[in-house]
Amino acid sequence: MNSNTAISEYLKLCAKRMTYLGLLSVVVFLVVLFATRIVTPVQYTLQGKLRIQSDVMGESISDQYNIAELSKAAALTSIALVDNSDTVRAAMRDSKMPETDPAEFQKRVNVRQINDSNVLEVTVKFDSDRTLGETFTANLFKEANLVVQSTFEQSTPSFSAVVQEPARVNDISRPWLTALIAGLQSVAVTAVCFFVFNIFSLAADRTLRSSAKFETLTRVPVIAAIPPVSRLVGSERSAGQVSNAYRVLRSAIKYSKKGVRSIAVCSPSPRDGRTSVAIGLSQALADTNAMVLLIEADMHRPNISRELRFDPVFGLGDLLLGKSNLAATINKTSNRNLYVITAVNNVNMNSIDVCDLLDSGVFSELLEAVENQFDYVIIDTPSIELLPDAAAVAGKVDGCLIVAQYGHTRTDMIKYAIDVFESLDTDVLGIVTTNSPQRSGAFGSVSRYYRSQNSRTGENFLTTLLDNFFGVINMVREKLPGGGKESRSAGR
Repeated sequence: MNSNTAISEYLKLCAKRMTYLGLLSVVVFLVVLFATRIVTPVQYTLQGKLRIQSDVMGESISDQYNIAELSKAAALTSIALVDNSDTVRAAMRDSKMPETDPAEFQKRVNVRQINDSNVLEVTVKFDSDRTLGETFTANLFKEANLVVQSTFEQSTPSFSAVVQEPARVNDISRPWLTALIAGLQSVAVTAVCFFVFNIFSLAADRTLRSSAKFETLTRVPVIAAIPPVSRLVGSERSAGQVSNAYRVLRSAIKYSKKGVRSIAVCSPSPRDGRTSVAIGLSQALADTNAMVLLIEADMHRPNISRELRFDPVFGLGDLLLGKSNLAATINKTSNRNLYVITAVNNVNMNSIDVCDLLDSGVFSELLEAVENQFDYVIIDTPSIELLPDAAAVAGKVDGCLIVAQYGHTRTDMIKYAIDVFESLDTDVLGIVTTNSPQRSGAFGSVSRYYRSQNSRTGENFLTTLLDNFFGVINMVREKLPGGGKESRSAGR
């Protein structure tokens, strides 16, 4: 895919997973918040002041000035004496603190000279125990006085460190702020990891995400892209887009150069939207007054009767085993041109090999009989990944449609399905993608390949254009009060 498509896919993937990011961010934030709150202790900041003073007083103003200058110099020298590992060790010993590296604890002590005076401001940061912090600071002041006195005892004059202000708690650092900051940082890291993970996730994704790239790899056209059905905002518009997509698919089938009448709708893996496509295509063909028979060949997980809301009496298994005749097995629907043979049976199929039943001559005779009565026969088959039933049916029809869900079906499984059908010499009419992002324009569901193919022949282009034109007219009529038929959900 090109850079614009890659960016678009990346943004869609991020938007799709944004709920997970929100939940993960909340969980990470709360875990980090409370973990940090528990681990981080309350920190007290204690401050006090020491005055470095001389033991003599000058008699004259000149002597007093000199002593004041000497006191300032002594205060500057005393900074290193107070903020010293030996002084801190002595204060810790006096406070009976547990053994701690004094050099490490020294980082919590800060001493500075106030305004170039003889006063020192001592700041101590202490964790958890306020009383012990006050005791330590008081002992630090005492030890500071002793070390200052011993240092200047031989000087003239001598100096001592007097407590001018005792140590008091100046600030209490609550761990909630620290925990909140740590929580927000963890959310930011989570978001970065989320977006980086999506880049690698998209790079490693092997599902169908680009019709153009896939057509280049497989040389099989994506002939229709069925958009997702929104059940919330704009559901009517979404249903109109789905109906229009099935009209495009109908045109691809009707005006195919191969002139197919019996079509097997297959999917590489479960939950690709195969049954919805089979129903939607059958309804779209029936809307053109063509007689259509929808056969549900998935006898392991029958679903069509529930989707179309009717209760069949007999099913395909009953018919193939001779428990019912064709007339009793065919069910009418609300569309007078659409008939259905469901897979709901009165026979226990657990002991019967369904693949052998579909590969039998009885099923071939059934197809031959219904092809003489109906314009189109659409067969819904199980996924190729789980069962070989689709291969048994594919060898008996005019062509196959491969249904792949956008962002779900792996490209290697689609290639495998194509290889299986080509080995059976079955024409692969094209790929129909479900849950596809809607392109712009009235006929956004038409693939690039199909537009280019139809543009080569004026007749096919004109008939396709007219078919889509009348399809849009019918869609508008259905929305008018009292006009048109009751709309059917073609995008189930």
